[in-house]
Amino acid sequence: MSNLYLFKTKIKHKAYLTFGGKKIQCFVGGGGIGKKVREGDMITPRGVFKLLEVFYRSGRVSSFHTNLPKRRLKKTSMWCVDSQSPFYNSYIEGFKKFKCEKLFRDDSLYDIFINLNYNIYPTKKFRGSAIFMHCCDSKTKFTEGCVAFKKKHIIEVLKFIRPTSKLIIY
Repeated sequence: MSNLYLFKTKIKHKAYLTFGGKKIQCFVGGGGIGKKVREGDMITPRGVFKLLEVFYRSGRVSSFHTNLPKRRLKKTSMWCVDSQSPFYNSYIEGFKKFKCEKLFRDDSLYDIFINLNYNIYPTKKFRGSAIFMHCCDSKTKFTEGCVAFKKKHIIEVLKFIRPTSKLIIY
């Protein structure tokens, strides 16, 4: 089985991921792992999630292997986080009428990331958007609800997972 398991620790915003006999430390939402109630609550949701797609920034990520679909980020790549938008919780390009998070960032946090199927199909307004497995840096202490790892660990995880893999968050 090629599932990933995320376990919380005694420190609310730290967790560890296990897969294929390996254990990696990571960061989760500032509010810890629990029931996600709304956009901006800083909670990493507990549950079972599909790994949908890998986004990456060419030039910042060397070649990597994945069995998931992958999409190269552009300068206009964004994620809509505006609960009032018909595009809420989806990838869009260059649309600035609604509140969006820029994916082509100056820092390294989104150099490579995996989108989970949180609040997708159907998308419920105000329930929170985009839970990513993304990079962390030396300044990272917690996320806004995502799961953050060192870049090398994301690339290692990508080799392990299959299209049927799930992330199980306890």
